[in-house]
Formats: sequence, structure tokens, C-alpha cells
Amino acid sequence: MTNGWFSYTNAVRILGADTGLADALDRLTGGLLLAATGGGSQLALSLFDAKGELARLSRQLGTGLGDRLRGLDRFSRTQRIAAAHTVIVVTAFFEAAAEGCRRFSDEELRLLRQEELLIAGDERAGGSALGHLVQRLLHMQVPCPSPASPYEIVLEDLKSHYAELGSRLKVFINGLQRWEAMDETRRRHHDEWLTTGLPAQARERYADLFHRLEAEVPEIAYWSNRIDHQATREKLDAGLSDLRRLLESAGSGTKPHGVREALSRIYRLALGKPILSATDLPAGVTIPSLSDAYISPCFRLTAADSAARPAEDHWWAEVPVQADLRAFLFGHLTHPAATRYPLLVLGQPGAGKSVLTKVLAAELPASQFVVLRVPLREVPMEADLQTQMEHAMRQATGEHRPWASIHETGVVAVVLLDGFDELLQATRIGNSDFLERVAAFQERETAQGRPTAVIVTSRTAVADRARMPLGSTMVRLEPFQHAQVAEWVGIWNRINRTGLCTDVVFSLGDLAAQPLLLLLLALYDAEGAPLGGEGELARGELYERILVRFAHREVMKYGSQLSEAELDRAIDRELLRLSVVAFGMFNRDSQWITEEELEADLQALLPEAPMSSRSFQPALSASQLAVGRFFFVHEAQALQDERRLKTYEFLHATFGEYLVARLTAQEVRHLLAQARLSAPRARRTSPDNAFLHALLSHTPLSSRESIPEFLHELLRELPEGKDLLLGMFRNALTSRTSSAFDAYQPGRIEAFRTVPARFAAYSVNLLLLLVLVSREVSGGELFDEPGYVISRWRGLARFWQSQIGYNAWFNLIHAIDLDRTGAGEERDVIIRWTAGPPANLPTVDPYWTYRSIERGTYAWMMNEFQPSVRQLHFICGYEEDVLLHTVEPLADELSRSITTFAGFWPDRAVSPAHALLRLWLLSSRRANLPELAAAYVECLHLSQAFAPFAQRDAHSYLDLVLGHLNLDAHRLRGVLRLDEVPLGSSEPELVERIRAELTRLGFR
Repeated sequence: MTNGWFSYTNAVRILGADTGLADALDRLTGGLLLAATGGGSQLALSLFDAKGELARLSRQLGTGLGDRLRGLDRFSRTQRIAAAHTVIVVTAFFEAAAEGCRRFSDEELRLLRQEELLIAGDERAGGSALGHLVQRLLHMQVPCPSPASPYEIVLEDLKSHYAELGSRLKVFINGLQRWEAMDETRRRHHDEWLTTGLPAQARERYADLFHRLEAEVPEIAYWSNRIDHQATREKLDAGLSDLRRLLESAGSGTKPHGVREALSRIYRLALGKPILSATDLPAGVTIPSLSDAYISPCFRLTAADSAARPAEDHWWAEVPVQADLRAFLFGHLTHPAATRYPLLVLGQPGAGKSVLTKVLAAELPASQFVVLRVPLREVPMEADLQTQMEHAMRQATGEHRPWASIHETGVVAVVLLDGFDELLQATRIGNSDFLERVAAFQERETAQGRPTAVIVTSRTAVADRARMPLGSTMVRLEPFQHAQVAEWVGIWNRINRTGLCTDVVFSLGDLAAQPLLLLLLALYDAEGAPLGGEGELARGELYERILVRFAHREVMKYGSQLSEAELDRAIDRELLRLSVVAFGMFNRDSQWITEEELEADLQALLPEAPMSSRSFQPALSASQLAVGRFFFVHEAQALQDERRLKTYEFLHATFGEYLVARLTAQEVRHLLAQARLSAPRARRTSPDNAFLHALLSHTPLSSRESIPEFLHELLRELPEGKDLLLGMFRNALTSRTSSAFDAYQPGRIEAFRTVPARFAAYSVNLLLLLVLVSREVSGGELFDEPGYVISRWRGLARFWQSQIGYNAWFNLIHAIDLDRTGAGEERDVIIRWTAGPPANLPTVDPYWTYRSIERGTYAWMMNEFQPSVRQLHFICGYEEDVLLHTVEPLADELSRSITTFAGFWPDRAVSPAHALLRLWLLSSRRANLPELAAAYVECLHLSQAFAPFAQRDAHSYLDLVLGHLNLDAHRLRGVLRLDEVPLGSSEPELVERIRAELTRLGFR
């Protein structure tokens, strides 16, 4: 059942406080409502009172609400609306029960009343059942619609709820003596109504009462998600400015003053400020203000439960996308759930989470709400929540005030905790109970008469690191859709009078799907490098131009007197440092890196001496110099003991992935240049690949799908690099001497790299580079050991699979394609780059597998299958277990049918088990008869392939084939002929059995 908010008794107290209805209801129920006891004789009488007095008074209490809500403060109004909904849930049952009395005759009703009065106070079955029913009716918490549990869900919950009440009423009535006096037909008639008719009628009454309440009170429509979103969107602007008007029209409040007014004033000022603070914009460029540029994103909405996986994209894929964020926020902030549980707002970096909190802080009317925005990066992380809030209040207003002193009666506080993920990332301190502590804070505040709604923002990727209180709500902001991108581009073009082309922006895909990235592209376009100016760009080339452009702009701030060569080197230095940032994240299997980790990486990879392709003297600087000037790098902060802790991540992961590919490709080119220089010296020296080894010996490049794609673009004109990479690959698994980069150890405790894992990562990365550079490479080239190519490849592939992560392995086998070539001792493999999985699945050729077998001559058998079973079981592999499970029935009964192969045909070899499975599939699919007959001929032929010592297996196999042929014989007569079945002479008993059975079945 969805969350309940009030019992009927509490709802009557809330709604009847200023009317005489509460007293009238209390008298009618014998004082049960206000006393909240467990008796119930008068209430039960009322249920079957033909006048329906209880139902009438309850309906009167739950309707006509609009007039009684006028002038109420925000919190009181919310409480009364929720109470009214509780009343109509119970009223619907009262009305259905009162109408049901017509099903009883006057005499039956009189006798039921008399006996009910006699036993109401007893502990007998009837009296006990009545007591349970009364308790359930008066003291239950009924379901209430909310944005995360809309009307349809509540209606489904009420189906079982009313059914339970009907069953309890049935138990009571069936316990009365007069019930036994009724004839069977009458009892069955009443039973059917109590178990089926009464719940259905109650739901119908509820729906009618709900629609009337919905017409009187606008909040109910938003709670239940029953507004006309399309019509609403047509009347609204793209942002949230209309939220203020809607809230002001739906409730009253008090004139803001003091801290409440000061907070509102400072937050409203943010609407007129540019969305990006920048002092060195290109000439003629104007950054739009927050109020001009904010566009509400689409979102996904769900309630938290024990099965929630909010950090996983595939889990969210099952949740429908919604478009009207304003409607959701109105429904949430006017619902009682807002002051009981936190709302968690998730999204990717740059999705607009922080901007949303700024807009909300500015747009919520101060007459109804006291709003406090708490950037968690700027408050002491070790402090409790209230201290953090008071710290943020002082930062915003300059006043130091206790939290409790700013709350006023009837005003709802809204606390916006922005950047929960920053606490997690920057401090690495466990905060798994953070949201539970927030909910406990809300419970305390409500109990003290200070109702407080809390909204928490966080990156989606860390959403699983905090437990969500059951009953709370989660929202994930979605990337911009085409209409939102077009709206944003239109705003930019109107303000800047530029021609940023919408179609070109659309072509950039997810790069243009987040607000901050859209701004980056617009600035790039405005700096004299139009996105659509030179035709369609490859994605890697676009990234290169964007990064170089922004690096150039940053360098020119302090190096305007540089020569062209010095400028190029300075730009190279900026991008090199940024690439180290990217590798730091990549090699830690993370989307972020701490300031301390980055400092260590810079010290280890960029020593003062020139190296590799970097001919400049890199200045060792603080990590913020590597990233701080690039606003597409997000900096997370938290305060701990007056010390500011920082982490960094890219606003879009593919920026980092491109930089990983870029530096890898640059280093390959540099090593190739070194090799060319050493060639005249008769190869006395080989290029020093220590830097490349340091970068590529921690994580396979295939861990991120886009990195090989970028490398494919960056290395497509480097075929001469094949020999260089082949030499490096052949030495990849040999021990290495120490190098200048040994201090580079980008491991974390939870992602520790073992020595075998580092060898695996480096060798698999070299293979990937080889395939990307040369487009294909053979096993013979890789190993240069004729006769051992396949065994070496098999061992290496198993080694890779055992040491690299599943995602890296999966992406690797889908990024490259393997062909088996040659035969016998000349077997080989060809590894090729592929843009995706091949159209057809590969098939096994046993002639190739068993290299010494001559085609089309005889049958052979490998070892028993049982040792293979033990081997596969020992490995504990997913794929091995799947295949083993599939053949398990055959392994138990027909083990040698799996390990026997017949080489009767020069173009193929087949095992009896393979042929039998194919036969079963063809028969069950009703395949064409000639194809099915050919399958039977093949299986009968293969029954003669078993070794002389395996004749028991041969006869067991033949039992299955002939048994199935009995089922298909009627449709194969005239198609399958006896003389088509090859019958040898080595096993006369088997041959005679085949001939006799075919004859018996009518085959000639």
C-alpha cells in the first residue's frame, strides 16, 4: 500500500475543529472518534442504518473544502487537504455499506441490530470481529496520492483495502446467530455482496468523491498527476518562473521579514546574473542570465524501495520520462510527504542540478516558504546538518542566527542541500546514513512545529552510496531533448545575434544534451570557429578543436607575448596536464580524482627533465593549475577542519576519454619517430616506451567504448607503426627494469592492481593498438613461433580474461574480430578491428580444432566428457557454466555423443550430439520435409561413428533418434528412403537394427 498520512480519527480532528461536525460524528459513533477506543456497537449500527447518517456527516466533512481553505497558511492548507482525502476514503466505504442495507429485509436488519447490541461488548467471535473492523476503519492510515504514487496506484491499493474491510465485516455478520437462520440462497447473496459488491461500490464512490475534491482543490490534481500537462506547457515559459504564481494562487501566507526576507532577496538577485562568470569573453558575446537561460529538463520520477538501483542507468530505463518539472515540484512541495522525507534529485555533471536549486531558491514565494540553499562544498563537512545550515545562512545574509529562530508558524521551510556527492568524493568518509539523518531531522522539526522540506542533489553515479528512507522520492534529471536544445540555441542567438545552427548542434548528439556543454559549444562557435563552418567534423576532430581553442584562450591570458612556437608548446603543456588528469581517473576506474591523487600523478609523470614528445620544461604546479582554468572540469569541494578538500571530474566523461586516446596516440607517434631516428644506427637502440607503459599498464583501453573509437580516428594514418608495436607486444610479458615513472601508482585500495593484472592490461592494450594501426594482425606475427601460434594465443586469451574486468573483456571481443585460418600445423588466427559485432556468429570447425585430422576419412573421439565437465566446473566462469548447463542432460546420458566426431564429409565434421540437437529443433519448428529427412539421415549415419568400445552409447543415441522418428514417420513417408541412409558393415547389430526399424515404420 502507498504511504498513509492520517487516520480517520486524526482527519476528523483536523477538519472538524472549527465546525460542529466532529461532535456530531462523535455522538453518532458512541464517542469512539475522539476517544479513539476499540468498541463499536454504535458504529456498526451506523454502517447498516438506512438513513446513512454516518456516511452523510462524513461526506459533509470532506466536501465544501474550498471555502474552509481560504486564508490558511501553507502547512495548514496541506494538512487539511490530506485530511479531506482520508475522510473521503472512509466515507466511500460508509456510503457503500449504508446503501447495502437495502439488500437486507427489514426483519433481517432489525434482528441483526438487536443481536449486534447484545454481543458488541463480548469477546466471542462476532464481537471480536466487530472490534477489529472498527479499529481498522477508525485508526488506519489510508493511502494518499502523491507525485511518486499517483491516483491510479492509490486506486489499485484501495481495491485490496476495501476488500479487506468487506471480509472483516463478513466475518462479523457470519458470526451472528441470526445469520444461521437465513436460508442458503440469502446467505450466498449477502456473502457475494460483502466480498465483491461492497469493495467495488466503495471504489466507485471514492472515485466520485475524489473528482469532486479535485475540482475544489488544485493541489489534489498535482498530487495525483492528473493535470493536462500538454495544455499546461503551452501556457508556461520554458523555466520555473510560473511556479511562483501557481503557489501564490493556491495558498496564503505572511509578509516576509527578517532573515526570511533577506534570504529571498539574495536568492532573487541570482536570477539576473549570467549563468557563467567570465571576464574574458570573445568580443560581442553576452552570457545570458539565469532567468533568461534556464530551461526545465525532462525527468524520471519514482518512489524509493528496497529494490531501487538509482546509480544504474538500466534501472532508470524502466521508469517513464516526464516533461513538466514545474507541475511535479508544485505537487511535491504542497504534499505532506515533502516534510517527512527528503527528495533526492540526481543527474550527470552539467545536467543542471545546482542551477535548479538556485532557481528554486529564487522562485519559491517567501510568503509561504523560508528557503535556505546549502552548497555542501562550502560548509564544514564534519558538522551536523543544523550547523551546516546555519553556516550557509550566515554566508548568504551575513547574519548568524539559530535555525529555530527563523521559522514562523505556518511557514514551510525548504532546505536545498546541493552537492551531496561532493561530500562523498572529496572526503571519502562514509555517509551511507546521510539521507536517513535528513529524514530524522525532518521528523524532529515537524514535531516541534517547524515543518521542513529537504531537497538533496547528487550525481547519479554515487546514488547507491546512501540509503534512501522508504517513502522518499527520487528524481533523475534527463539530458536535453531536441525541443529543449532548440529552445536554448534560440535564446543564445537572440541575446548574441549569432547564427549558432540548431541542426549542427543536434548532430553532436549527447555532447549537446546538457546545459553547460551547450554553453561550451556556443562559446567555441562564438570564438571564430563556427561549429558548422567547415562541413561535418568527426567527433575526435571536434573535441581536438574545442580543447585546443580553450587551451589557447587560457594561455593567452598570461602569455600574449609568446612566439608562435612557444605558444604551441604552452598549449601542448596545458593539454598534457589535462591528459594526466584524464588518465588519473581512467586508471582508477573512476570518473573523478582527488587533489592529492592528481598532485602525486603530476609529480610522477611530469618530472622536470624533458621527456618523450614533450620538448618543453613542464612547470610543476598545484593540481588546480592543470584543471582550474577549464570550466568543463567540475571541481567538487568540502570543508574539513578548516581545510578545503577537492576532487575533479569532467562535465562530460567523453572529454576525459578523448584525452586518454589523444595522449596514447601522441606517445605512439613519438616512439615511432624515435625508432626512425635509431634505424640508421643498425637498431642499436630501441625507443624508450617507459612512459607509455606507465600509462597503459593499469587499465585496458577497452574499458570505455569511446576510447578505441577515438584511437581508431587518431591512428588511422599510421600503418608504419605496426613493426614498432609488434616488437613491444612480444616483450610485453617479460620482466621490466625500473624506470623514471615507477612512482606512478594510480591504485586505490578498492581497485588494487596486481602484477599479473598490470601485465595483462599492458599486453591487451598493445594488441588493441596493433589492430587499430594495422587494421589486422596475424597470430604468426604476434608470436613468431610456427607450430605454437594457437596454443600461445589460447593461453594469452585465457590470461587476459582472468585478469581484466568483465566490461573491458566484453568490449574487447566486440571491438575486434577473430578469423581462424589455415589447417593442421599451419593453423593461424587473424585479428581485425571491427566497428561492431559481425553479422553472423562464428561457427566451430572440428577439422580446424583437431589439427591433425584428415578431412572426409573417419570418425574420432576426444577424451571422455566428464574431465571437461570437471575442468569447466573448476573455472567457475559465467559463459562456461551456461554452456555446461545447456549440455548437462546429454552429459549425463550421452557423454560420448558430445566427444565423438564424424569426419564423413570433406567440408565439415559433426558430433552426434550436435546433429541430435539440430534434429530436435527442425522437428519442433515444422521445418520443410526434405530438410527434416536429411537431418534424420545424418543422425542415423552418425550412430555408426561411435568407437567399438562405445557401442552402449551408440545404442542409447539410436534409441533417441528412432524414438523421435516414430513421431515424425507419418509425415516423412515418401520423403525419407531406406536406401538414402548410409549403412556400414563395422557394427552389424547396429546396422540391422536401423534397417529393421525403418522397414517397420514403412520406409522403403
